[in-house]
Amino acid sequence: MKVPMIISRYVLASALGTVSATILSGGAAAAPDAKVEWWSQTQSCSASNRPACDRALVLASELFERTDRNIAVTWMQVCMAGDTDRCEIGYRRFKSTSFADDPQPISYMFARASCFGGIADLCRPWDDFDTVDEGKRALVMADVCMQGALPGTCNRALAYFRNEKGLYNLITYDLSNILCERYKSGSACRVWAEALEANWDHRRAFRYHNFSCKQGLRESCPDAARLKKRVEYEDNQRQAALEAEQRRQFAAQQATSARSQLRNNGYTSSGIVRPPTTPFGSSSRDIDNWRRYEKNLCLGNPTSTRC
Repeated sequence: MKVPMIISRYVLASALGTVSATILSGGAAAAPDAKVEWWSQTQSCSASNRPACDRALVLASELFERTDRNIAVTWMQVCMAGDTDRCEIGYRRFKSTSFADDPQPISYMFARASCFGGIADLCRPWDDFDTVDEGKRALVMADVCMQGALPGTCNRALAYFRNEKGLYNLITYDLSNILCERYKSGSACRVWAEALEANWDHRRAFRYHNFSCKQGLRESCPDAARLKKRVEYEDNQRQAALEAEQRRQFAAQQATSARSQLRNNGYTSSGIVRPPTTPFGSSSRDIDNWRRYEKNLCLGNPTSTRC
């Protein structure tokens, strides 16, 4: 589990940054070299060096009181190294403990790391941590999911926002995309495909419905078949239009070539059809008929502007 940067920055700034000044203070009964080893093991603690985490916890329990700030810092470092169990236990253990130098209770940080690790019950907004509003908690889950949380947290958020409309539809769009692309979740890919089709992108919708169908989600199979027909029809129409355009261009090239050859043979017409002299046509007979028509029109209505 990789803890989001927002948690790392907070912990390093508000906790670890102040501990180095206290290595030789507090727990006076302990030997200084034990504190130095504790600090070294705490700094070495990471997802790839879990023995250092375990050693740091053992030393911290020997050096400091149960709710000492240095104990909390050690637990947080282990939590950030990916130990989700200790994230949750740290939240319970330090729930009633606060330190003057921290802008937020350290228990909140344990809760957010637990949320990131898939424990949805501990997904709480900073400004209303004790809320029971499912919408507020789901919004935190969604935000943590976008930072890289485990699928459990993401799925809980998606289950809440899936049927939401308007503003929150965008969250459904993002979550389903992340779960589908990052974790190859068939159910999330179906939601993602539905969102894509609703936003006029049926080609990608077909691709993800087809993936969900192959993953065993039978509901997506009819949608995949339906969209496949639509995509194939559009492809055939596009190909037919392309071929027709190619034939038109070829015919135009042939006409240009033929006209050039005719011009060399003495035919100088530009090929532009001139408009007729009268509505009846341009021959002498057509012109006579038109004049006869106008004369009869004037005889029938001498006040006409044409007379």
